Amino acid sequence: MNPLKIEQTNVSPFVNFDTSLGTYILAGYSRPENVRDFYFPIINWLDEFKKTLIESKKAEKSIDPVNFDFKFIYFNSSSAKFLYDIVILLNDMQKEGLPININWYYDKDDDELREAGEELSDMAQVPFKFFEINA
Repeated sequence: MNPLKIEQTNVSPFVNFDTSLGTYILAGYSRPENVRDFYFPIINWLDEFKKTLIESKKAEKSIDPVNFDFKFIYFNSSSAKFLYDIVILLNDMQKEGLPININWYYDKDDDELREAGEELSDMAQVPFKFFEINA
């Protein structure tokens, strides 16, 4: 599967989904002007990735655990809706028996960002692993 890489800007996050490297990262600021246009290719890529993993599982191929790393500094409410959609898609993968881990990184002084991750986890009914960092 082709990697999906989007460079970070002042308003949009860094995206690096690369199956060959086992890298799945969303990081930085997320407040793009047109949130739908930004996140639509990401959700499409993840949907294709899900299909690929399900095919591998059906073929009884070994699947290494997949770690999705959310490392946001800030995201606006428009982005939150699409992040929820991404988490739901990851949850669907888990329900298919795929080994998916969701890691939520937040600055140790940013209680709001941790709470946002906890809310996403609760709303989607998906367990997250939380990691405090010193930014």
